[in-house]
Amino acid sequence: MGLSNRIGFFSTLLKDRILGGATPLVVILNVTFRCNLHCGYCYGQYFDRKDKDFTTEELLGLIDSLGKMGTRSITLGGGEPLIRDDIGEIIERIKARGIECGFNTNGVLVPQKIDALKKADMICVSIDGPKEMNDLNRGEGSFEKIMTGIDAALDAGLKVHTTTVLTRHNCESVDWIVDMAREKGIQAEFNLLFHQSEDKSDSDRFMAENDLFRKAVNRVADLKAEGAPILFSEDVYRYVAERPDYRKRLIMGEEPDFDYIPCYAGRFMMFIDADGRVYPCVQLIDVFDALDFRDVGIERAWENCGDHSCKACYFPCFNEFNKIMSLNPKVVIGQTLSTLKGH
Repeated sequence: MGLSNRIGFFSTLLKDRILGGATPLVVILNVTFRCNLHCGYCYGQYFDRKDKDFTTEELLGLIDSLGKMGTRSITLGGGEPLIRDDIGEIIERIKARGIECGFNTNGVLVPQKIDALKKADMICVSIDGPKEMNDLNRGEGSFEKIMTGIDAALDAGLKVHTTTVLTRHNCESVDWIVDMAREKGIQAEFNLLFHQSEDKSDSDRFMAENDLFRKAVNRVADLKAEGAPILFSEDVYRYVAERPDYRKRLIMGEEPDFDYIPCYAGRFMMFIDADGRVYPCVQLIDVFDALDFRDVGIERAWENCGDHSCKACYFPCFNEFNKIMSLNPKVVIGQTLSTLKGH
């Protein structure tokens, strides 16, 4: 996020925190269910979804509406968003509305779609470790394509970071990921398995024992403390490492029995899935009674997001977001310094 956009972001956040308002400052927008990989732990099982994509007009109108609602950042995802032929037009509309555009991709199509990506502010490429570990998670032959995509993005001058989902197959790959990021001059982020509904879940095949997850997350925190190029704060990774049971990904309804980071999803963050349903957070698919913005309008769908019962989760990315929304000084300063350094 650029400095001027960041100033606008925090001025709106501060106003809403003082006055009790709610603005969808951060939006994650899945623009397609289609995907060209078959990641076994996929929270949405997108490789099996047959839903029809949004039309270009629906997405452009949605972006216009989000701009009017005060959105400062839109991250495009899927599925694999680069599958869409109009992805360049979508990015251009986001930028034309003065909104930061992030982009989540598996990296496979980056070389072919590099011109469309050049206007994005940041792209996040998924990679889960060296070849053997990555391909166990993301499919045979995916490693080489992902690395080619990362190099193509960097050669084009794009701002890149990686994201790694820690599973039983790759908890030992933390150092390899960080070394790769350091070599390429980029940052790495680490996350854990996303929530899946029981009828879709294949996550037991990827879940590690609690001690193995905890060891990996603590290693991430140790490396961050040593100055490694890792996205998110050391404090957040330490917080995640203290979770007693990684099979309990969300705490719904009940008050947590530990000192937790409060959730601001539904007040400052919105997730729009590729079927039009609007959630406070991606973790609440099949848990929250979401409304389709095409039926009720995006304002009403967003209003509905304020009524959810999720108290806390174990995901580094969302806990970092919640610390920012709580105006935690250490995290806010870290994010600002990252912007000034161009990360």
